Amino acid sequence: MIELKQVTKQYGQATVLKNITLSIEDPGIYCLLGRNGAGKTTLLKSIAGYQNITSGSIQVDGKAITTSTLDTGVSYIENFAKHFNLPVQKLLRIASEVNPNYDYDFAAEMMDRFELEGKKKFHHLSLGMKTMVSTIICLASSKNVILLDEPVLGFDALMRVEFYDMLTESFRKHPRIILVSTHIIEEIAKTIQKLILIDRGSVRFFDTLQAVETKAFCISGLQKDVEAATKDRNVIGQDVVGGLVTRYIFDNPPEETGSLEIRPLSLQEFFIQMVGHKGGSRR
Repeated sequence: MIELKQVTKQYGQATVLKNITLSIEDPGIYCLLGRNGAGKTTLLKSIAGYQNITSGSIQVDGKAITTSTLDTGVSYIENFAKHFNLPVQKLLRIASEVNPNYDYDFAAEMMDRFELEGKKKFHHLSLGMKTMVSTIICLASSKNVILLDEPVLGFDALMRVEFYDMLTESFRKHPRIILVSTHIIEEIAKTIQKLILIDRGSVRFFDTLQAVETKAFCISGLQKDVEAATKDRNVIGQDVVGGLVTRYIFDNPPEETGSLEIRPLSLQEFFIQMVGHKGGSRR
């Protein structure tokens, strides 16, 4: 279980995380989405105990998390993670030696699946293969919480498909909390159970994908008709073109009429409306 209470993180005068309160209780694969600079990496590093927060508290399985916590119960891999320039097989073996509960069989199986050359040194790998090695080491750990920061950077389309399969298989073997930060929205939708949207250091949405499918809609038509249909609903965005208005809602849809076009939003469209800004202000 991950529990954040009124978590704030500042770097000098800049506030990167703003009073975040969030509880992730059940095992599952969770997706953390946000624009560049929204605070995703800062949030993950704080949960992992890689840095201290300015105020508030973070607990994992009831244990307070700070940089002085000896065993956080968290395995975290950031993008462009660095390792000693040793052969890949040696890196995996070292990881298993320092962690008695390490799933070496899983790591070896994933090495074969991704055709990683065990004798090749880490620095000689491509960016995608370096990221894959780091991810395999992380997933093979026995930790109750896995944090992956942009794990598909450098992956081609085929590798991304294989990665999502690996993620699902890892969770099936070891049910736990796996929190993945990514910018490729639609692809990961088939893998995750819940979605967390972070924007400007605040959590804007935390719910299931089913909630998006049943409540995220686009209402288009003449301005007076659209305004009347959405006046009591949660409007998350709006576009105006001539006399036509499109409103984006996260709510129960209005009844269909001949003057309105109503359609569900894709996950990407929902994300854009929730965190998109025009002229420095929220839509």
